[in-house]
Amino acid sequence: MDDGYVIPALNEGWSFAGAKPMEWASGLVAAILVKEFFISNLGRSMPLFIMTFVCVPMLLATVRKMYPDEERGVRNHLMSLMGMAPPDIPPPAALQPVYSGSPMREMDKTKEFVALGLNLVTDSEIVNAEEEFMQSMH
Repeated sequence: MDDGYVIPALNEGWSFAGAKPMEWASGLVAAILVKEFFISNLGRSMPLFIMTFVCVPMLLATVRKMYPDEERGVRNHLMSLMGMAPPDIPPPAALQPVYSGSPMREMDKTKEFVALGLNLVTDSEIVNAEEEFMQSMH
């Protein structure tokens, strides 16, 4: 179809109620863990088991849909929260505050970069130093 219309969800994988199979598997595992740790008699507490089995996949699907690139967005956000640079993208500003694609407005005063005074060096000073160095070489 090259007439400009977009077919919604054309390349989307299988889902049931908006949750993907792995999210349903996570819900099943969570329900089993809740049953093992908190429920002594499954016959009496079946509503809690079913509620866990349904709510966990819905929660995971909701979190996944908050990011435009879905699973990768969740992965990148969680990895940056843990202090690790996400794979295949430049490190975010929280991990690389100066040379990031979207730098922070102010740097943390405890960073070694600020303690050495490197944040005070401007681009024009760097260019002038490079020109002086090149002139001294000739």
